[in-house]
Amino acid sequence: MEHAQPGIFNETNRHSYFLEYVITNRDADTLSQLTDALKTITQTIDCSYVVAFGKRLWQHLDSKADSLTFDDFATLSGPFGHTAPATQHDLLIWLYDNEVDNVFDAMQQCQIQLAEVAILALECPGFRYKDNRDLTGFVDGSANPKDLAAKAEAALLPSTHSHAGGSFVLTQKWVHDLSEFAKMPTQMQEKVIGRTKPDSIELEGDDMPENSHVSRTDVKVDNVAMKLYRRSVPFGNANEKGLYFLGFACEQQRFQIQLERMFGLTDDGIYDKLIDFSKAVNSAYWFAPSQPQLEALFK
Repeated sequence: MEHAQPGIFNETNRHSYFLEYVITNRDADTLSQLTDALKTITQTIDCSYVVAFGKRLWQHLDSKADSLTFDDFATLSGPFGHTAPATQHDLLIWLYDNEVDNVFDAMQQCQIQLAEVAILALECPGFRYKDNRDLTGFVDGSANPKDLAAKAEAALLPSTHSHAGGSFVLTQKWVHDLSEFAKMPTQMQEKVIGRTKPDSIELEGDDMPENSHVSRTDVKVDNVAMKLYRRSVPFGNANEKGLYFLGFACEQQRFQIQLERMFGLTDDGIYDKLIDFSKAVNSAYWFAPSQPQLEALFK
């Protein structure tokens, strides 16, 4: 836990900014410029951050890459017309703080420092909505582990691993159809989510549909709960509104298992009703190294 990037667990994130970059080259000079830029960014910005890498870039940076198994995101196409397109990039920087000016200044610093080595492929500013709610009005992250030790167990590679304290990351930009969702009465909305809307109490028994979001994402494999630590952030403007999903896990398969269940790619053929009202437009996998491994890149 003490070796993780602190930004994974710091929850003072009223304002966020997500930046996804494509590196212009992977030659030695470019990689040296990149690590110099990241060193400057992480040592000078006045907000919390998490830095994570796509598979191809990490393999060029990490001397122990062979001992870490993870994959780029591959497009998911469900049998009912739902898709999650792969938009894999090289570098993810998540900036956040309770003060929006600190986040903006940090974003500017990233752009300045990375200008010579990376192209911005996606940017998504976000914000905390009310009492940690998604724009649908439901509390987000209710199933997260409650105490710090449990969060670390779900999110981080164990101390016995060569990359201990690191974390696998899934990001997805989901665009909501809020007008269609709002047409349903609250009771129907609750059955889509699997929780009550005012107080986020999980539905039970016959009240819990098998295609609710909770039913499709709450899963065990060999009696082990596929827990994630979610740090998702709502975003929105006049034209587009939704959720930038951000999840951390100790193993990549936890994401893949949940996604396959959401998109109806499992033997039961059931898909998550929520994706009738929200469309994934960007999806990528990353690895966030421990803080010592990140800083080792700067030497």
